[in-house]
Amino acid sequence: MKFTLPLPKGTHYRSVVWKQSEVLPGVRYALRRVSLGQRIELVSAVRELTLRNEFLRAAEISDEIEATLADLLVKKLYLEWGLVEIRGLRIDGETPTSERLIHGGPEALTDEIVNGIRAEIELSPEERKNF
Repeated sequence: MKFTLPLPKGTHYRSVVWKQSEVLPGVRYALRRVSLGQRIELVSAVRELTLRNEFLRAAEISDEIEATLADLLVKKLYLEWGLVEIRGLRIDGETPTSERLIHGGPEALTDEIVNGIRAEIELSPEERKNF
């Protein structure tokens, strides 16, 4: 008699999540899913920029340009960190990268992707309860 043991199925984890663009139909983009180490790295970098931003927001109106710049730099940081790939879009005839999207892509798509990245890195209510 032959006895065979079932192979363990295990768990499959994907380090990226694909999303369909709502602002540009036919465009899909892959976002990095955050790990503990990546969360620490990203939060540290964002913290530094936002602390500067809060300081500038408390300053005079003439410093509003600096505060706006800090906001934009945080968005850029999120894009560079979290965007893995874009499909269904060409920018000036070339395959888009995060850098190309920042410098020549549609701002509405950039905002949508940044919001998606923020959603990926935020803790869910269930995760927050466990802390």
